[in-house]
Amino acid sequence: MDLRNRFPFNYWLTSVRPKQMFIHRHDLGWLKMILTWIILLALMIIPVPVYYGRQTQVNMDILLPKTTEAVKKQAVDQALTTAFANKTTTRRVLYQDSQVIVGQNLSKVQAKSRPVSITVQPKRFSLLEDKAAFQVPRRASIPFQSAKQYFNRQWYAENKNLVTMYFVTLFGGIAFVTALLLWLGLAFFIWLTRFNRSTSIQKYKESLNLVLNAMGGGAVLACLVGFVHFEFGSLLVILSFWTVIMISIMFWQTRLNDGYVATGRMQTYD
Repeated sequence: MDLRNRFPFNYWLTSVRPKQMFIHRHDLGWLKMILTWIILLALMIIPVPVYYGRQTQVNMDILLPKTTEAVKKQAVDQALTTAFANKTTTRRVLYQDSQVIVGQNLSKVQAKSRPVSITVQPKRFSLLEDKAAFQVPRRASIPFQSAKQYFNRQWYAENKNLVTMYFVTLFGGIAFVTALLLWLGLAFFIWLTRFNRSTSIQKYKESLNLVLNAMGGGAVLACLVGFVHFEFGSLLVILSFWTVIMISIMFWQTRLNDGYVATGRMQTYD
């Protein structure tokens, strides 16, 4: 049994050879095209959990904007430094204003009195921002270097799975829309060439299969780059540029004409 002629091996072999992308534009049925597109989308998303799984801290601006802004204040930073350094069970407020309260062993009433509250206890600390509440155990394996760094690393160590799922959903949605528009959009423009008598493409399904063939190598390359240096916008750019370049090379090699591919002479269609 020759695996080169069986799905998905035939698809991956086709996806790196521009002329074969055109020749094999009839190979995939609707179900195989949808399955292939899902695989390509997954390749774009895989670097996201890998990247966040390797991190020890994260930018909290998107997840907890009010808390992030509060921790930037010098007075809040000093209050947290004091709270983390003194493992006391005494209840005391170290900092408060109209929006933020920071203290040790604060009561529930005190914690809920401000939109943002940080309550430090000997073995854990509690964070409350509006309706989002977190209980974070203080891990001894994380050293104290600065209040902001310590706070961030402790919180991320406890909520890494939550953060990872958030960004997988966020970037996955962006990748879904971008890849879908790229696929359908380029296929539509190629399909419009049917009005030219010299093109062999007559059905939209052929265009969809052709563009999907061109996207394969870009998705793999973007995935590999994402493992080494994660910048999600760059991954989308790699996919888009690869696809456009492959289609350009394919057009130059085939002129979208079966007769040109077979004999080197253009075949016209009525």
